Amino acid sequence: MSITNALNRIRREAGIKRGIVVEGNVSDVYLVDRNLLGIKDCLRSCLESAGYTDIVTWDRVSGIEGDTRSIRLTEDVDPGEGDEYDLGDLDIPKAGASGSCTDPGDMFAMLNRTMSEQDSRTAIILDWTEYLFSTGGQLDPVDRQWLTLIGKALRDSVPRYRGVERGPVVLIVAGKSSMLPVSLYSGNPEVSTVTITRPDMEERRAMLKKISTGFFLRDVDDIVDSPRFEDYVDMLNDFTNREIIQMANMSRTEPGLTFDKLYYLFRYGEKENPWEKLDPDKVRRMKRILSERVIGQDQAIDHVYDTIVKAFMGITGMHKSSSRSMPKGVFFFVGPTGVGKTELSKALAKFLFGDESACIRFDMSEYTQENSDQKLIGAPPGYVGFEEGGQLTNAIRERPFSVVLFDEIEKAAKPNPRILDIFLQILEDGRLTDNRGETTYFSDTVIIFTSNLGAAQVVDTGDNERTAREFVEIVKDYFDNELKRPEILGRIGYGNIVPFNFINDPGFAESILKSKIKPVQDAVREKYGIELRIRNEHSFYEYILSSTDAAKGGRDILNALDAHLLTSLAQYLFLNYDDLDRFRGSTLTVHVGQAGLEFDVER
Repeated sequence: MSITNALNRIRREAGIKRGIVVEGNVSDVYLVDRNLLGIKDCLRSCLESAGYTDIVTWDRVSGIEGDTRSIRLTEDVDPGEGDEYDLGDLDIPKAGASGSCTDPGDMFAMLNRTMSEQDSRTAIILDWTEYLFSTGGQLDPVDRQWLTLIGKALRDSVPRYRGVERGPVVLIVAGKSSMLPVSLYSGNPEVSTVTITRPDMEERRAMLKKISTGFFLRDVDDIVDSPRFEDYVDMLNDFTNREIIQMANMSRTEPGLTFDKLYYLFRYGEKENPWEKLDPDKVRRMKRILSERVIGQDQAIDHVYDTIVKAFMGITGMHKSSSRSMPKGVFFFVGPTGVGKTELSKALAKFLFGDESACIRFDMSEYTQENSDQKLIGAPPGYVGFEEGGQLTNAIRERPFSVVLFDEIEKAAKPNPRILDIFLQILEDGRLTDNRGETTYFSDTVIIFTSNLGAAQVVDTGDNERTAREFVEIVKDYFDNELKRPEILGRIGYGNIVPFNFINDPGFAESILKSKIKPVQDAVREKYGIELRIRNEHSFYEYILSSTDAAKGGRDILNALDAHLLTSLAQYLFLNYDDLDRFRGSTLTVHVGQAGLEFDVER
């Protein structure tokens, strides 16, 4: 809930409930009555408005802070004294009344005495935000023990029905409630949980107005006066108030930027958005460019083209409130093996981002084991590999502009259905939070799932339209009836199921073979300075394709090319290893002979 709603709830329940767990976006700053406040000051102000006169805070570092005159810190120790700790070069003064009681045991004794005083108007704020101690959001066992005792003490207290309207209350602040003992808040009638979310649109709007003059931009003097102000508010979806302020500060160190370029620089560390750099003329040639690499899949390429045009024009997801956070495109490629599903994904990455390596591929056969989904988002706190983060989230943070390929998704979906929840979050929100609490954004990616579902059932009849319908129905049945997760396909979109045709035309097979020979010729030219040419192309193509199985598609063509051409070429070059320098500048022709492929050097 928004900070306003969260504070209103805390104000209503303080003292009615003996304990309140405050979690979520608790490390942010908040705009309250035109003032920027941290969580402690924010809660203090809220409690004061609820009638609390004595408010103290505690954490492991600072101990007790606030006016402690109305409470007894300890039974025997003079509140004016505190312990001295040897912290090296740090100059830490003696703790007085504020600053004592850093040990949880002392804190608990103080809290227990205070909470037992039914008529007390004391509020105690315990700051257990995870960055204060330990690692990975895991509490020290001692801390968990004391929190468990606090929960028990609150649960065992007898509710008041006479006397003052409110009694003492303890607020426990944590980054997430899961780091606390479950017994503290779950099923405890005396404890409620309040979750503070990231700023909503109204809060972001107010924050931008508050700090608008702090932005130094090229295109506007004051962003509030800009006709794009509401667009800026929308652009900052999922930003914390701290991040909005930090973005304003960055504009001072990087003057002369537009708001859009500042946004990309802050979020991704890059001033330029590859999507905005796309040349319209290049987009117009997109079908032809992709068709040069992916043969015989015109319908699939048409679908990809339509989606990319929507993204290029900024129309993607305009009918949804989360349009800005959504991926630029989502596809579910389905069809026989080896027909170009992965190849089209790589070709699209090269087209959009200039580099085939921008296609980040995840082989889903590696995620079949239970809990293997954690490899994508990182191990839980306390487990080996937690510090390393997740394979997926790390990859996208490194390359926010990319094509993300989940190859053969069905291999992981059924044996490890929990992995589908990760995809649901990406498709719904365009973001993913890893187990370290860091959020990764997918708003500038294209998401592609590939699948061989139906490859064994669908028969190649030569009717591509009928084949496409059969593949689509098999995919729908798989998610609806076998996985029983129709919501996943609903997020992908039925219209984004893209069937691929069988490679049933001999002309397609020959075209694929031709397209794969060119990289071989380029590599031989670059490495050895030799021009590789084919003599009598028809017989050569026929020879290579004679050992392929059409049902295995383009992948079998690659295997045949490797087995025949590359193997024979390597043997010939190796036999003439000592003469390779003399071969530079020559033409090496290959043709089909009686014993297979033969080579001749023409100088």
